[in-house]
Parts: sequence; structure tokens; C-alpha cells
Amino acid sequence: MQALQKCPFFYLLTCLALHALGSEIINGKKVPEKMMQYMASLQNDAGNHVCGGFLIREDFVLTAAHCLNGTTSVVLGTHNLKKVDNNTMRFRVKPCKHPSYNNEGSGNDIMLLKLSKKAKQSKKVTRIQLPTSDIKIKDNTKCRVAGWGFTKTGGKIVNVLQEVDVNVINLEICKRKWKTDKFELPANVICAGGYKTDKGFCKFDSGGPLVCDGKALGIVSFNKWENCNYPDLPNVYTDISKYLPWIEKILKQKRLTMDPIYVLLLVVVLNVADGTRIVGGRDAEPHSRPYMASLQVRGQHFCGGALVKEDFVLTAAHCLLNVPLTVVLGVDSLSTNESTKQEFRVLRSIPHPNYDGHENDIMLLKLSGNASLTNAVQLIAPKRGRLGQCDTAGWGDIGDNNTLASRLQEVNVTLLSLRRCQRRWGAVPIVRSMVCGIGAQVLQGFCSGDSGGPLVCDGAAAGVVSFSGRRCGDPNTPDVYTRVSSFRGWIRNVLLNN
Repeated sequence: MQALQKCPFFYLLTCLALHALGSEIINGKKVPEKMMQYMASLQNDAGNHVCGGFLIREDFVLTAAHCLNGTTSVVLGTHNLKKVDNNTMRFRVKPCKHPSYNNEGSGNDIMLLKLSKKAKQSKKVTRIQLPTSDIKIKDNTKCRVAGWGFTKTGGKIVNVLQEVDVNVINLEICKRKWKTDKFELPANVICAGGYKTDKGFCKFDSGGPLVCDGKALGIVSFNKWENCNYPDLPNVYTDISKYLPWIEKILKQKRLTMDPIYVLLLVVVLNVADGTRIVGGRDAEPHSRPYMASLQVRGQHFCGGALVKEDFVLTAAHCLLNVPLTVVLGVDSLSTNESTKQEFRVLRSIPHPNYDGHENDIMLLKLSGNASLTNAVQLIAPKRGRLGQCDTAGWGDIGDNNTLASRLQEVNVTLLSLRRCQRRWGAVPIVRSMVCGIGAQVLQGFCSGDSGGPLVCDGAAAGVVSFSGRRCGDPNTPDVYTRVSSFRGWIRNVLLNN
């Protein structure tokens, strides 16, 4: 759940720890060519399917917000992913996530994609209707869901679109069932399939529609992490009817000038205060952490990082933005013009190829030049062996209230075993390529804007700030870092080959 943090732009984290992971659709069947022609395949730069979606207007596709990471284009007009004409079926997109989205688990998992040009309606491309008002779907209503995702746990993406019938589950029953797995359902969701049935969605069906009586009423959001061996827990969808005013507002805009994530970032950064805490932390001694990097958009900080080579910064994959980025090194304060400051453009962002919005949340940034190593700018080495005394630092939210720090903050970190961390997180999967930590006090730890910064143990980079719970520094949902040692080989290969 990449950033189960308060500010959506910082948690680009995706999110995600519950990723609906799509599916061939479990125990489904092929969709006839003349049906569900509103279906969209969200794809990355390599042309690989990453999520589903559906056409609601000739220039807009509706999908899940957690599908942003990795999505660069949309394919319309085919049920077979092997039959794609890039000239007529592929559209570049501009994303617009719901402004209150942090991750699937906290709700608001909805996003509009503005197409680079209008899609012409034809025998192969149609739109689907949305509900016209806020509605409550009756229990046991028969609906259908479709996608190109896995057909079983640990399976693979299928080429031909699949569909399956699912029944709507009483929301109170759904809440109780998820609560037994120590997870509180977010507001504005629909539950259908995956429980008391062997049918439902699976990995890579995320973003697809829940279709009831010919209308798209829900968006595939999450199931129990990567477990498609139904019956298990109910599948969870975003309830579209609760977001109709927001959808209408976006559709009426003549143009989307920039990603709303960036717009929010600018608004919040205007409120930067001379804070002295990272959330329960302290001011770092000036230039005591010369490896620290500030990732910025037009001079505004949004993520942290660490200098691991003269021309490379290590950060989190969820910090990837589709706008020009700069990296600032050698500073303690972001509000003053320090003589030690060095600034570089980011030539290339290289997220881990297996980043899925939750796991493998690590990225390297290739800088436009080599940093000059000085007392204020130094490299940090990856941590090897056991982890000892640890801390983390950043310029993020200092009070869990959208107030960024102006001076670099730091806080000590007490590590937890993965088993203890998993118990506290419940349904959110904590895997071996992660490190968990808490502060010495309640509400002490990293927060929005600290994403991508380093977990430093015994003077070396042991982790990358990945995600936390709904409240920053809450020990009930420990802070989670990407374990750097799990990616030493990938890091080495990128540094050598770029």
C-alpha cells in the first residue's frame, strides 16, 4: 500500500498492498467478440498489459487509481492482446487520479485517463454507461467482471478477454469477513464474488468494470493479496456512483494541464513551514547526511533519495512522475540558497521492472551530470549483512497535517521482525524484500514527502522509504521500507550499464 499516507501525490505509493491484481478471471469464459467492446487494456512502454479499464466517453477511460504506476497507453478495440494495431488502437494518456487517493486499502481507488485523441465508435469500440445517481445495489444482484489477468494464483496474463458472473455481497457481511482478517474496509466500495463461490477476479484485472444491468457500477480494486483460490474473502470494487460529481467535474474540463497529483503537490508545498520534526523527530545536524537528495518538480520537493554514485540517486519506484524532475544535493534547508547546493536534471528514471505498486518499490535516477563530492555531498554505500542501529531522514510532512519541513529532519528507527510486522498489517502482505520499523514513541516515523528517502543502518543504505499506515508514525501499522540488499544485483547492473 504504497503510501497509506495522507497526501496522494507522495504516496504515488501506490499503492498498494491489496492490489486487485486482475485475472483471466477465475473460472470464467471467453468474451464474445461483439460484447464488452468498451474494455480497455492499460499498458506500459513495453506494450505489456498492466491493468484493465473501460471507455466512458470518446476521450476518457475510467480505471483504478492504483493502476497509474507503469501505465503509459491504452489499447481499445480488441479482445485479443496479440491483435493490436498500434496506429489505430493505441492511445497515449494523461492520468487524473482522485485527489483523496492514497492506496487501495484506504479507498478512493478511481482514476480517469484522458486519451491523446478521441476514440471513434465502431463495431469494435463502444462506450459503457455509468449510473446516473448515487445508488445502493441490492444484495445478490448478478453482475459480471472481465479482464486479461491471471486464471489462478501465480498464473499468467491471458491474451483473450475473459468474463465471469459474480453476485453482489451484503456490505455489512463483507465488512465482517474482512475484519476477521484484521482489515477495515474503506468507504464507498461494493463487494462481489470471491466468497462462497469459486468465481472472481485475480491479478491484473485491476481497473476493470463491475457491470450490472448493462452499466458500470464498480471498478476492480483489491482482493486478498494474490490469493485467487476462492472462496476466500469477498472481492472489493470502488463504487462508481459515489464519485459521479468528481467524474462530471473532470469530464467538463476543457483540458488537463497537468497531473492532479502535481497540482496537489504545489498547493501543499505552498504551506511549507519552518517545522522541526519528521513526525516525532528532530533537526538533523547541517550536512550530517551528505548523501541526502531532494526530488523536485519546478523547485518543489515531493520525494527523497540517496546518492549512490556520482550520477545516480536511489529512491522509491512510486516516486515516478510523468513530468520533468530535478535532484537537489548538498543542502540542509530547502528554503534558503545554500552555497553547497548542487542541482541536476533527471535524464532517465529506472524503476524496478517488477514493481507492481507494492513490492519491488525501488528506482534509480540517472542524473544529467556527475555530482562533485564535497563535505556536503557524499555517496552512501548499500548495507551488507545484519542491520544494527538505524534511522531515517527527510523533508516530508512534520505533523501528519500536510505541513512540509524546511530543514532536514531525522528520527531513530527500531526494527521489527517481518512476522511481527505482518501481524500488525493484517491483510497487507509484508515480504522478505521489505524492512519494517517503528519509532521509540507513538506517532514517530516517516510521513508524506519522505518517500524514497533512505533507511540508514550503521552508516549504510539498508532500505528505501516505501509505505506507512493511515496515520504517520502509528506503530499499529509499522513503517515499511524496501530492503536494499534484496536488490544489490539489480542496482549493480543498472549502474554498470547506464
